[in-house]
Amino acid sequence: MVDSQYPQISSYLLLNDLRVHYLRWGEPGRGQPVLLLHGLASNARIWELTAPILAEAGFDLIAPDLRSHGLTDKPVGDLGFTTYARDLLALITTLDLDHPLIVGHSWGAALALDYAARFAIGPRAPAGIVLVDGGVIQLNALPGVTWEEMQQRLTPPRLAGTPLEDFLERINRPWGNWQPDDQAQQIILGNFEIREDETIAPRLRFEQHMQIVRAMWEFSTFERFAQIRCPALLLPARPSPPVSPQDQDFLSAKEASLEKIIKLKPDAHLEWILDSIHDIPLQHPHRLAQLIIQFGKNL
Repeated sequence: MVDSQYPQISSYLLLNDLRVHYLRWGEPGRGQPVLLLHGLASNARIWELTAPILAEAGFDLIAPDLRSHGLTDKPVGDLGFTTYARDLLALITTLDLDHPLIVGHSWGAALALDYAARFAIGPRAPAGIVLVDGGVIQLNALPGVTWEEMQQRLTPPRLAGTPLEDFLERINRPWGNWQPDDQAQQIILGNFEIREDETIAPRLRFEQHMQIVRAMWEFSTFERFAQIRCPALLLPARPSPPVSPQDQDFLSAKEASLEKIIKLKPDAHLEWILDSIHDIPLQHPHRLAQLIIQFGKNL
Protein backbone atom coordinates (compact mmCIF):
# COMPACT_ATOMS: atom_id res chain seq x y z
CA MET A 1 0.00 0.00 0.00
CA VAL A 2 1.35 3.43 -0.98
CA ASP A 3 0.90 6.29 1.50
CA SER A 4 -0.33 9.35 -0.39
CA GLN A 5 -1.79 12.75 0.46
CA TYR A 6 -4.07 12.32 -2.56
CA PRO A 7 -7.05 10.04 -1.93
CA GLN A 8 -8.45 7.86 -4.66
CA ILE A 9 -11.66 9.44 -6.00
CA SER A 10 -14.33 7.35 -7.73
CA SER A 11 -16.79 9.12 -10.03
CA TYR A 12 -18.87 8.90 -13.21
CA LEU A 13 -19.27 10.83 -16.46
CA LEU A 14 -21.85 10.61 -19.24
CA LEU A 15 -19.92 10.28 -22.51
CA ASN A 16 -21.37 9.28 -25.90
CA ASP A 17 -24.57 8.14 -24.13
CA LEU A 18 -22.38 5.95 -21.94
CA ARG A 19 -22.12 6.11 -18.15
CA VAL A 20 -18.37 5.88 -17.63
CA HIS A 21 -16.82 5.10 -14.27
CA TYR A 22 -13.34 6.43 -13.53
CA LEU A 23 -10.82 6.79 -10.72
CA ARG A 24 -8.77 9.91 -10.12
CA TRP A 25 -5.70 10.81 -8.08
CA GLY A 26 -3.82 14.10 -7.67
CA GLU A 27 -5.11 17.66 -8.01
CA PRO A 28 -7.49 18.08 -10.97
CA GLY A 29 -6.25 20.77 -13.33
CA ARG A 30 -2.78 20.95 -11.77
CA GLY A 31 0.24 19.12 -13.12
CA GLN A 32 0.62 17.03 -16.24
CA PRO A 33 -2.65 15.16 -16.94
CA VAL A 34 -2.13 11.41 -17.28
CA LEU A 35 -4.71 9.01 -18.69
CA LEU A 36 -4.28 5.43 -17.46
CA LEU A 37 -5.80 2.70 -19.65
CA HIS A 38 -6.28 -0.85 -18.38
CA GLY A 39 -6.05 -4.03 -20.43
CA LEU A 40 -8.64 -6.42 -21.84
CA ALA A 41 -11.06 -7.80 -19.20
CA SER A 42 -9.34 -5.64 -16.57
CA ASN A 43 -10.47 -2.36 -14.99
CA ALA A 44 -9.18 0.94 -13.61
CA ARG A 45 -8.20 -0.60 -10.28
CA ILE A 46 -5.09 -2.18 -11.81
CA TRP A 47 -3.50 1.28 -11.40
CA GLU A 48 -4.19 1.52 -7.66
CA LEU A 49 -0.58 0.68 -6.73
CA THR A 50 1.10 2.87 -9.37
CA ALA A 51 -1.12 5.96 -9.48
CA PRO A 52 -0.53 7.22 -5.89
CA ILE A 53 3.22 7.33 -6.56
CA LEU A 54 2.61 9.36 -9.72
CA ALA A 55 0.25 11.68 -7.84
CA GLU A 56 2.95 12.39 -5.26
CA ALA A 57 5.20 13.40 -8.18
CA GLY A 58 2.69 16.06 -9.25
CA PHE A 59 0.69 14.32 -11.96
CA ASP A 60 -3.10 14.57 -12.38
CA LEU A 61 -4.26 11.00 -13.00
CA ILE A 62 -7.48 9.67 -14.53
CA ALA A 63 -8.14 5.93 -14.97
CA PRO A 64 -11.43 5.05 -16.70
CA ASP A 65 -13.19 1.74 -16.77
CA LEU A 66 -13.33 1.40 -20.54
CA ARG A 67 -16.58 0.62 -22.37
CA SER A 68 -18.04 -2.75 -21.28
CA HIS A 69 -15.45 -3.09 -18.50
CA GLY A 70 -15.53 -2.57 -14.75
CA LEU A 71 -18.39 -0.35 -13.54
CA THR A 72 -18.88 1.37 -16.91
CA ASP A 73 -22.00 0.64 -18.98
CA LYS A 74 -22.01 -2.44 -21.21
CA PRO A 75 -24.18 -1.62 -24.23
CA VAL A 76 -24.58 -3.90 -27.21
CA GLY A 77 -22.69 -2.59 -30.24
CA ASP A 78 -19.33 -2.23 -31.94
CA LEU A 79 -16.25 -2.64 -29.76
CA GLY A 80 -13.59 -1.86 -32.34
CA PHE A 81 -10.76 0.62 -31.99
CA THR A 82 -12.78 3.45 -33.57
CA THR A 83 -15.40 3.18 -30.82
CA TYR A 84 -12.82 3.32 -28.05
CA ALA A 85 -10.96 6.22 -29.72
CA ARG A 86 -14.22 8.19 -29.72
CA ASP A 87 -14.76 7.37 -26.05
CA LEU A 88 -11.24 8.53 -25.17
CA LEU A 89 -11.65 11.76 -27.14
CA ALA A 90 -14.96 12.45 -25.35
CA LEU A 91 -13.31 11.80 -21.96
CA ILE A 92 -10.28 14.00 -22.73
CA THR A 93 -12.52 16.78 -24.08
CA THR A 94 -15.03 16.68 -21.22
CA LEU A 95 -12.31 16.78 -18.55
CA ASP A 96 -10.40 19.39 -20.62
CA LEU A 97 -7.14 17.45 -20.53
CA ASP A 98 -4.64 19.48 -22.54
CA HIS A 99 -2.06 17.21 -24.21
CA PRO A 100 -2.37 14.32 -21.75
CA LEU A 101 0.26 11.67 -21.29
CA ILE A 102 -1.48 8.39 -22.13
CA VAL A 103 -0.29 5.24 -20.37
CA GLY A 104 -1.76 1.93 -21.51
CA HIS A 105 -1.29 -1.60 -20.26
CA SER A 106 -1.68 -4.61 -22.60
CA TRP A 107 -4.71 -3.99 -24.87
CA GLY A 108 -4.88 -0.51 -23.32
CA ALA A 109 -1.43 0.14 -24.79
CA ALA A 110 -2.81 -0.60 -28.26
CA LEU A 111 -5.66 1.84 -27.54
CA ALA A 112 -3.11 4.50 -26.53
CA LEU A 113 -1.13 3.92 -29.72
CA ASP A 114 -4.27 4.04 -31.85
CA TYR A 115 -5.45 7.28 -30.24
CA ALA A 116 -2.03 8.91 -30.73
CA ALA A 117 -2.12 7.99 -34.43
CA ARG A 118 -5.67 9.27 -34.97
CA PHE A 119 -5.14 12.53 -33.04
CA ALA A 120 -1.52 13.33 -33.77
CA ILE A 121 -1.97 17.13 -33.72
CA GLY A 122 -4.14 19.62 -31.87
CA PRO A 123 -4.86 20.28 -28.15
CA ARG A 124 -6.27 16.78 -27.58
CA ALA A 125 -3.20 15.10 -29.05
CA PRO A 126 -1.16 13.25 -26.42
CA ALA A 127 2.06 14.74 -25.11
CA GLY A 128 3.45 11.20 -25.14
CA ILE A 129 2.45 7.57 -24.80
CA VAL A 130 3.72 4.83 -22.51
CA LEU A 131 3.04 1.28 -23.67
CA VAL A 132 3.23 -1.18 -20.77
CA ASP A 133 3.75 -4.70 -22.14
CA GLY A 134 1.37 -4.17 -25.00
CA GLY A 135 0.75 -2.39 -28.28
CA VAL A 136 3.90 -3.65 -29.99
CA ILE A 137 2.91 -6.95 -31.66
CA GLN A 138 0.81 -7.06 -34.83
CA LEU A 139 -1.03 -10.32 -34.36
CA ASN A 140 -1.98 -10.86 -38.00
CA ALA A 141 1.68 -10.42 -39.01
CA LEU A 142 2.97 -13.29 -36.85
CA PRO A 143 4.56 -15.89 -39.13
CA GLY A 144 2.33 -18.86 -39.83
CA VAL A 145 -0.39 -17.89 -37.34
CA THR A 146 -4.00 -17.99 -38.54
CA TRP A 147 -7.02 -16.23 -37.05
CA GLU A 148 -8.42 -19.60 -35.96
CA GLU A 149 -5.24 -20.37 -34.01
CA MET A 150 -5.13 -16.90 -32.46
CA GLN A 151 -8.81 -17.08 -31.57
CA GLN A 152 -8.24 -20.34 -29.73
CA ARG A 153 -5.16 -18.97 -28.00
CA LEU A 154 -6.91 -15.80 -26.78
CA THR A 155 -10.26 -17.28 -25.78
CA PRO A 156 -10.60 -16.73 -22.02
CA PRO A 157 -11.54 -19.50 -19.59
CA ARG A 158 -15.25 -19.66 -18.76
CA LEU A 159 -15.10 -18.48 -15.14
CA ALA A 160 -18.75 -17.49 -14.69
CA GLY A 161 -20.23 -19.62 -11.92
CA THR A 162 -16.88 -20.38 -10.26
CA PRO A 163 -17.24 -20.40 -6.46
CA LEU A 164 -15.61 -17.31 -4.95
CA GLU A 165 -13.62 -19.44 -2.50
CA ASP A 166 -12.16 -21.53 -5.34
CA PHE A 167 -11.25 -18.42 -7.33
CA LEU A 168 -9.52 -16.78 -4.37
CA GLU A 169 -7.51 -19.96 -3.85
CA ARG A 170 -6.57 -19.87 -7.54
CA ILE A 171 -5.29 -16.27 -7.55
CA ASN A 172 -3.47 -16.75 -4.24
CA ARG A 173 -0.98 -19.09 -5.93
CA PRO A 174 2.38 -17.77 -7.18
CA TRP A 175 2.36 -16.17 -10.65
CA GLY A 176 5.80 -17.10 -11.90
CA ASN A 177 8.22 -15.51 -9.42
CA TRP A 178 5.54 -13.23 -7.90
CA GLN A 179 3.07 -13.88 -5.10
CA PRO A 180 0.02 -11.56 -5.09
CA ASP A 181 -0.58 -9.95 -1.71
CA ASP A 182 -4.04 -9.21 -0.31
CA GLN A 183 -4.32 -5.84 -2.06
CA ALA A 184 -3.31 -7.28 -5.43
CA GLN A 185 -5.84 -10.08 -4.99
CA GLN A 186 -8.60 -7.55 -4.29
CA ILE A 187 -7.61 -5.60 -7.42
CA ILE A 188 -7.80 -8.79 -9.49
CA LEU A 189 -11.15 -9.62 -7.93
CA GLY A 190 -12.41 -6.24 -9.16
CA ASN A 191 -12.61 -7.77 -12.66
CA PHE A 192 -15.56 -9.87 -11.50
CA GLU A 193 -19.05 -9.51 -10.10
CA ILE A 194 -19.71 -11.46 -6.92
CA ARG A 195 -23.17 -12.99 -7.10
CA GLU A 196 -25.55 -13.60 -4.22
CA ASP A 197 -24.74 -17.32 -4.35
CA GLU A 198 -21.03 -16.54 -3.71
CA THR A 199 -19.96 -17.32 -7.28
CA ILE A 200 -18.19 -14.94 -9.67
CA ALA A 201 -18.86 -13.67 -13.19
CA PRO A 202 -16.47 -11.61 -15.38
CA ARG A 203 -17.62 -8.01 -15.74
CA LEU A 204 -16.67 -8.17 -19.44
CA ARG A 205 -19.13 -10.54 -21.10
CA PHE A 206 -17.65 -13.41 -23.11
CA GLU A 207 -19.17 -12.30 -26.43
CA GLN A 208 -17.81 -8.78 -25.99
CA HIS A 209 -14.41 -10.15 -24.99
CA MET A 210 -14.19 -12.10 -28.23
CA GLN A 211 -15.37 -9.11 -30.27
CA ILE A 212 -12.40 -7.14 -28.90
CA VAL A 213 -10.05 -10.07 -29.59
CA ARG A 214 -11.11 -9.96 -33.24
CA ALA A 215 -10.42 -6.20 -33.35
CA MET A 216 -6.98 -6.85 -31.88
CA TRP A 217 -6.29 -9.42 -34.62
CA GLU A 218 -7.16 -6.86 -37.30
CA PHE A 219 -5.22 -3.97 -35.70
CA SER A 220 -2.38 -2.54 -37.83
CA THR A 221 0.27 -1.96 -35.17
CA PHE A 222 3.15 -1.03 -37.46
CA GLU A 223 1.04 1.35 -39.53
CA ARG A 224 0.02 3.17 -36.34
CA PHE A 225 3.64 3.57 -35.22
CA ALA A 226 4.45 5.20 -38.56
CA GLN A 227 1.66 7.75 -37.94
CA ILE A 228 2.33 8.93 -34.38
CA ARG A 229 4.24 12.16 -33.74
CA CYS A 230 4.52 12.20 -29.96
CA PRO A 231 7.33 10.63 -27.90
CA ALA A 232 6.84 6.97 -26.99
CA LEU A 233 8.15 4.90 -24.09
CA LEU A 234 7.97 1.13 -24.61
CA LEU A 235 8.03 -1.02 -21.47
CA PRO A 236 7.79 -4.72 -22.42
CA ALA A 237 7.98 -7.43 -19.76
CA ARG A 238 10.68 -10.07 -19.83
CA PRO A 239 9.81 -13.07 -17.64
CA SER A 240 12.23 -14.80 -15.35
CA PRO A 241 13.72 -18.04 -16.71
CA PRO A 242 12.85 -20.76 -17.25
CA VAL A 243 10.05 -20.00 -19.70
CA SER A 244 7.80 -22.43 -21.54
CA PRO A 245 8.33 -23.01 -25.28
CA GLN A 246 5.09 -21.10 -26.02
CA ASP A 247 6.18 -18.16 -23.85
CA GLN A 248 9.60 -18.19 -25.53
CA ASP A 249 7.95 -18.05 -28.97
CA PHE A 250 5.89 -15.07 -27.84
CA LEU A 251 8.96 -13.36 -26.37
CA SER A 252 10.86 -13.87 -29.63
CA ALA A 253 7.93 -12.37 -31.56
CA LYS A 254 7.93 -9.42 -29.18
CA GLU A 255 11.66 -8.86 -29.72
CA ALA A 256 11.26 -9.01 -33.52
CA SER A 257 8.33 -6.57 -33.40
CA LEU A 258 10.24 -4.13 -31.23
CA GLU A 259 13.17 -4.21 -33.63
CA LYS A 260 10.82 -3.25 -36.46
CA ILE A 261 9.15 -0.53 -34.37
CA ILE A 262 12.47 1.12 -33.50
CA LYS A 263 13.19 1.36 -37.22
CA LEU A 264 9.78 2.98 -37.79
CA LYS A 265 10.22 5.36 -34.86
CA PRO A 266 13.92 5.71 -33.99
CA ASP A 267 13.23 8.22 -31.19
CA ALA A 268 11.09 5.71 -29.25
CA HIS A 269 12.66 4.75 -25.93
CA LEU A 270 12.73 1.05 -25.06
CA GLU A 271 13.16 -0.23 -21.50
CA TRP A 272 12.66 -3.92 -20.71
CA ILE A 273 11.04 -4.69 -17.35
CA LEU A 274 13.07 -7.68 -16.23
CA ASP A 275 11.84 -10.62 -14.14
CA SER A 276 8.27 -9.58 -14.69
CA ILE A 277 4.89 -11.12 -15.37
CA HIS A 278 2.53 -9.42 -17.81
CA ASP A 279 0.76 -7.42 -15.09
CA ILE A 280 3.61 -5.00 -14.45
CA PRO A 281 1.37 -2.45 -12.63
CA LEU A 282 0.70 -5.08 -9.95
CA GLN A 283 4.14 -6.64 -9.63
CA HIS A 284 6.42 -3.62 -10.16
CA PRO A 285 4.40 -0.46 -9.39
CA HIS A 286 7.38 1.51 -8.03
CA ARG A 287 9.65 0.64 -10.96
CA LEU A 288 6.87 1.45 -13.42
CA ALA A 289 6.03 4.74 -11.70
CA GLN A 290 9.64 5.92 -11.71
CA LEU A 291 9.99 5.24 -15.45
CA ILE A 292 6.74 7.13 -16.17
CA ILE A 293 7.86 10.04 -13.95
CA GLN A 294 11.20 10.28 -15.72
CA PHE A 295 9.53 10.13 -19.14
CA GLY A 296 6.80 12.60 -18.19
CA LYS A 297 9.16 15.18 -16.71
CA ASN A 298 11.21 15.19 -19.93
CA LEU A 299 8.27 15.83 -22.26
